[in-house]
Amino acid sequence: MPLPVMVIGQPPASDARSSFQPLQQPQPKSRTAAPLETKHDANLEHEETRLLYGRLRISATEGQTNTCFEIAEYLVKERKEKPNVQLYNALILSNTHHELGAAWRVHDLLDEMREAGLQPDVGTCHAVLKVLSVHLDHLLRTEILEYMHKRWFQLSEEGWHDMIAGMLREARFEQALERLDKMRQERMHIEPWILDMAVFALCDAGEIEEAFRIMRTRYDAGELRLRQTVWAYLLDKGSEARHHNATSLVWMSQVNRGYFNPSSGTCLNVLATAAQAGDAPMATEVFTHLSKRGSAFRPVHYELLISAYLSASPPDLGRAISILTIMPLEKLEPTIAQTRGIFLYIKDKPALVKQAVTTLRELHTAGRKISITILNLLIECYIEQKNLAEAMKLYKIIHTFAPLGQGAQKSFANIETFNLLLKGCRVVNPPDERQASFLVSELLALRVVPTAMTYDRLILCFIEAAKYALRRASEIQDPVRAKEEHERGVELVDWSFRHFADMQPLGWMPRFGTLEALAMQLARVGDDRCWDILQAAEDYAERVEGYEQKRRYARKNVEELWSARKRTV
Repeated sequence: MPLPVMVIGQPPASDARSSFQPLQQPQPKSRTAAPLETKHDANLEHEETRLLYGRLRISATEGQTNTCFEIAEYLVKERKEKPNVQLYNALILSNTHHELGAAWRVHDLLDEMREAGLQPDVGTCHAVLKVLSVHLDHLLRTEILEYMHKRWFQLSEEGWHDMIAGMLREARFEQALERLDKMRQERMHIEPWILDMAVFALCDAGEIEEAFRIMRTRYDAGELRLRQTVWAYLLDKGSEARHHNATSLVWMSQVNRGYFNPSSGTCLNVLATAAQAGDAPMATEVFTHLSKRGSAFRPVHYELLISAYLSASPPDLGRAISILTIMPLEKLEPTIAQTRGIFLYIKDKPALVKQAVTTLRELHTAGRKISITILNLLIECYIEQKNLAEAMKLYKIIHTFAPLGQGAQKSFANIETFNLLLKGCRVVNPPDERQASFLVSELLALRVVPTAMTYDRLILCFIEAAKYALRRASEIQDPVRAKEEHERGVELVDWSFRHFADMQPLGWMPRFGTLEALAMQLARVGDDRCWDILQAAEDYAERVEGYEQKRRYARKNVEELWSARKRTV
């Protein structure tokens, strides 16, 4: 029977001893690379054959692919050793080298063994599994495991580790985790490195829950020397995915105890996770941690801390509001962005708005700076509830929230305050144009500079007041009173147009919806200045967002109202 040929890709020759050609400088990405001429190490000639086999095993274990093929060739050619399972096992195992090794070479070596009539033994199977933990080949691994099952070969603990490592690298997480669980059930020893590998792989794949489960089990079991890099990676990926359990485990067990110091970006993710979960204690600890190391706080940190208090069970509105008064201590003035969470929480809860006013009064008495942004927040809540009366009450006591020790001061209301109140004048029932006029006089007296939004909301307020007056006029039975109310409605429409005209010298234009509402109301009362509105919108279309897309519909609406008005005259 001819002996096997050890050259990959070549058919068996009649004399295996003379035709055995080891790979020189293996190129794992190519099956067709021609082998180079081999020069044997002179030291091989002075060693006994049994020592050469020992050296071969050591080289294979270390993944020294070239050395193994050189020794194997020398044993076959010079020492006249017949190719055997021991040689093949070493040649297969040497492919664990991450660059020089290759799964296809293992395929070829197994084919050569079959052609030579050599049956893979349990060592062969374990060598293949170890190679496949580095160079992935799911089909070959499956074949080997089936072969071992048929032969009743026992898979060693090391073999289990190699099998699971390959599955993890192939992202076959379900299979890998099932086998890890089976190892635990059978009380096998599981090396920490395979668990670390599982955590890294699962985190990379976004399977944070499974990674957390592994680390939680290890931590609860009191496993010593858990690598900080694994904890840090779980915190990084877990907080990024807003996984509260994983984030909390690492923060409480590692960061709080000073075992490692996460980056500012990770801390921000931890804060966001705490905010989402309503974990106010952890959010506060993140702030404390950042403060101790001298990190500069940004508005987003405060937004998330506020969110954490509001998402807690029960929500802590007082703490959330107090955070807005802490920001000035860090030379950060609250903006509307930091108030959105509180607004969404209390906008439809009148009792909580009153509670918030009381809280602000207490904080002011304690010496905290009360920003106008916070007061505007409460005014906005009242406006959302269409409670203009309470909003005006709060406006009239704004000056009492000025910093203590500065004596009596005038109101420090800003343009946002007035814009909110003007909106309130429009949404209240009935629309209150007189209050709006009062607010305009207040604004001018305080020398607050109006904006385009100020005029926009003033126009809308008078339009709504005009609609209300005209609607009442149509419902009043007394002709004299009906005429008076109708004339009042027409006058309010005229005032709406005047406020629009006041914007023109300033280079401002109302929003599209306001322009359309004004033009339609003018057309409804038969005022041909409706066409002036449409023309102005055409002339300054670049200043009116959305006008290009909607102008056809606006003109159509105005034309229909104009025609209807003419038919009734």
